Amino acid sequence: MASGGSGVEKNALGNSGTASNLANQYGANAAAVYGGLEPQLAAEAAHPTGLTPTQKAMQNTASQQSAGGGTAGAIGAGRLYSARTHNAGGAKAAIGEAERGAGANLSNAALNTEQQDTELQQKNRQAALGGLEGLNAEQTSAGEGALGLSNSALGIAEQARADNPWMKTLQASLAPAAQAGSAYLQYG
Repeated sequence: MASGGSGVEKNALGNSGTASNLANQYGANAAAVYGGLEPQLAAEAAHPTGLTPTQKAMQNTASQQSAGGGTAGAIGAGRLYSARTHNAGGAKAAIGEAERGAGANLSNAALNTEQQDTELQQKNRQAALGGLEGLNAEQTSAGEGALGLSNSALGIAEQARADNPWMKTLQASLAPAAQAGSAYLQYG
């Protein structure tokens, strides 16, 4: 029975050391991950990326080619109509309308490309901010959890020390000496 309290105390102190080591390891791991990811996430949050210049150029080129092809088709059809009907001015209105429609479509396509770019930037900014929040929570949570385990183990060790029958016997035997010493100091 006498060694039980000492063994529990010893085990609890060992567990506290293990938990402290885990807290240190979690802290080091989190710092390594945090150190690598935090600058990237902070940069993405401050200056989010959107469409690359190549992607924007490809979308704009496709829009321009589509508008150009549509306009060329309308002009060709108008000329064919004029040739068939022998009326040179009969298709001008239709060709003009086709050109205006193609221009409007081209303008809308360019605007759509910019809107896609802005939406992608906002999504990337939100993802970066969420990543930063997650890094901070993970770093804090793991370290605090391990320190809580250490504190719990220290509490068990303290309780084991208090329950140790040898300590109780020692304290009981020292009590009269402490009272005598106190009386001596008081009455000298």
